Amino acid sequence: MTEKFYGHFPDRVAWDLPISDTTAELEGGFQAFTGDITGKSAALARSGELGLSITRYRAEGGENGLHSHPGDSIWYVVEGAATFWAADSVLLAELGAHDGIMVPGGAPYRFQCTADSVLLRFAPGPPPPR
Repeated sequence: MTEKFYGHFPDRVAWDLPISDTTAELEGGFQAFTGDITGKSAALARSGELGLSITRYRAEGGENGLHSHPGDSIWYVVEGAATFWAADSVLLAELGAHDGIMVPGGAPYRFQCTADSVLLRFAPGPPPPR
């Protein structure tokens, strides 16, 4: 089965969202944060090289359309469960709490949560300006 490819999206979430109210900027460029968020998504920390965001998904939610990003990223399931697929519906992983997956830059993928879930995403530095 050939799936529709929705495109190559720049890594924006960790840079477009304001830094979470739970994040404290510390001396020397350190950042401390908690993962307690009140909304759907929050950027927890970021630098010129790396960003960390947290997102809550309902069961059946996720990034259900096949897409890719320019840089490597890591998804980590804090709570809940998510299934990840590559192109042509190739099953990559069925993840539960405290499981993760590294997605190579440019690789098409999609995922769907099979329970209400909280996922962390570690992504590369900021994308070029729009």
